[in-house]
Amino acid sequence: MTAPARRRDPLGMACGAAAFAVAAAFAVLVAFLAVEARPVANPGFLLEMPSRMADGAGVGPALAGTLWLALLTAGLAVPVGVGTAVYLEEYAPRTRLAALVGSALASLAGTPPVVYGVAGLALFVRGLGMGPSLLAGGCTLAALALPTVVVASRAAIRSVPQGVRLAAYGLGATRWQVVRGEVLPAAAPGMLAGVCLAFTRTVGAAAPLLVLGAVSFMTFAPRGPADPLTSLPTQIFAWTKRSEQDFAALAAGAGVALLLVLLAMNLAVLAVRRRMEDASR
Repeated sequence: MTAPARRRDPLGMACGAAAFAVAAAFAVLVAFLAVEARPVANPGFLLEMPSRMADGAGVGPALAGTLWLALLTAGLAVPVGVGTAVYLEEYAPRTRLAALVGSALASLAGTPPVVYGVAGLALFVRGLGMGPSLLAGGCTLAALALPTVVVASRAAIRSVPQGVRLAAYGLGATRWQVVRGEVLPAAAPGMLAGVCLAFTRTVGAAAPLLVLGAVSFMTFAPRGPADPLTSLPTQIFAWTKRSEQDFAALAAGAGVALLLVLLAMNLAVLAVRRRMEDASR
């Protein structure tokens, strides 16, 4: 008797491919820095403040800003995205309006990030008076990540066999008990992979933050959402515009720091996802 074929998981494969791509880009930048490592040879490069001189410049504020943006994006996009996916798949009636909303979300997932920057400038920076702050950047990146989170979460929920729901209903469970106790635990690995893909896209996005007015020279590390907006991608962009050759190596060093953040995030998600899959077997 042959063993059943293992079902393919497109979200998991895409998440693994994203981690591999980040690792490959990291290796390329490390190879570049092996030749142009003098400006980033300072051990405190990740903690130093920006400077007009390449020899003493660092990415401390930009790294702190990126971590703040990741935290704000996760806190805003994940609950709203997962909740929207659960409602559309488990509660919303199958009407043309629901189908239209699903199609719109799928289209928004492929919208260029700079469009979200323009919308964020009008809504968060000017409309709500947030200014070019980390909070405005987090809200904009959350809007950028939200469609991907919803689409991936809906796919993960849809992959849960209908028999699981019917069996729980047969035992007298309510709809919320079925969703909470059966559907969400079974769909959690796929949802986590979708969140990983969304964050790989948003954390490295520079265009929307530049539109919002991100600063490239800060003498202190951000300590809260109300502090000025800065991030590693915008710092990289600012350094690549400098004419001095040493700043190109600094930009590559900042790229390595950004890839380290993305790689750590992807590996952590893959580890948690593997543990969830092992626990569900």
